[in-house]
Amino acid sequence: MTLVVAAVLLGIGVPSFRDFMRSGRLTGAANETLVAVIAARNEAVRRQTFVSVCPTADPTGASPVCAGAATAGFISFVDTNSNCIRESTEAVVATVSIHSLVKTQHNNNCMTFASNGFRIVVAGQPTTARAVFCDEHGNTLRFPGGTESWARGIEFFRPDDPRSAACMRRSGHGLPERARWCAHEQTNT
Repeated sequence: MTLVVAAVLLGIGVPSFRDFMRSGRLTGAANETLVAVIAARNEAVRRQTFVSVCPTADPTGASPVCAGAATAGFISFVDTNSNCIRESTEAVVATVSIHSLVKTQHNNNCMTFASNGFRIVVAGQPTTARAVFCDEHGNTLRFPGGTESWARGIEFFRPDDPRSAACMRRSGHGLPERARWCAHEQTNT
C-alpha cells in the first residue's frame, strides 16, 4: 500500500517538478539578460561613455567577443568607440551564460547606451530590440485555452522615446516575431 501511494505521488510530482525546472531556466535566462542590459545602461551613465551589449559564443571566456548569431550568452562591455565590437582594451561590465537547453533568438546583434543612459541606434539594427528564450516547447501555450506560453521574451523599445524601457513577457500575444522565432528554432533543432 505504501508503494502505491509513493508511486502515485511520484507520478504527479515528477512532471510538475520538471515543468517547474524548465520554467525556471527560461525565466532565469531572460532575467539575467535583462540585468546585463540594465548594468550596461547604468555603467554608461556612471562612466560617461558608450556601453554595448551583444551576443557571444563564449561569455565565460578570458576575452569574450561579440558574435551576432551566437546563443551561448551575452556580454556588456565599455565600447569606447561605439562600434559594437569588443576589443581587448574594452572592459567587460557583465556576462550572461544561457543554459544549453534554452534556445535564444534575437533581432539585434548589438545594443549601445550613450552617456545619458539612452539607447542609441546602431547602424543596421532595429529600433525595437527583442530577445526570446525558448525550449523544446517553442511558443506553445502552457495550458489549452490559456494565454501564457512557455517562451519568455524581452523587448527594448524605441531609443528616441525617453519613456521607453524594457519589458519582459510570458505571453505570446503581441509578439508575432517571437512566435515565429520559437517555431523556427523548434524546427531547426
